Amino acid sequence: MAYSMMITDADRDYLDQLPLSPTARGRVEDFIDYAIANVTDAFRNDPGNRPRTNAPYFQVDFFILDTWGDGCYHKITFIVSDEHATAGVLAIVYVDHVDHV
Repeated sequence: MAYSMMITDADRDYLDQLPLSPTARGRVEDFIDYAIANVTDAFRNDPGNRPRTNAPYFQVDFFILDTWGDGCYHKITFIVSDEHATAGVLAIVYVDHVDHV
């Protein structure tokens, strides 16, 4: 089941300002639209993917080598609320970026 994705304007702006090439930005969007939106219940419910036990959110990391831009590795961490997963909605509540990993 594909979830509807919610993302705040602030997190959208943050993603838009990342030091990535346009192609890499597209790959980040694809990751959100396909990997996060289609996350399995097994992944969501795995305690190893939850920063705290019984927290209403899980973490997923995206690694990309921006060969179309700076040629560096980038890690983007998404914290995703699944508080409304039963209604088919996931919400990205935090995004962090580290480059040159």
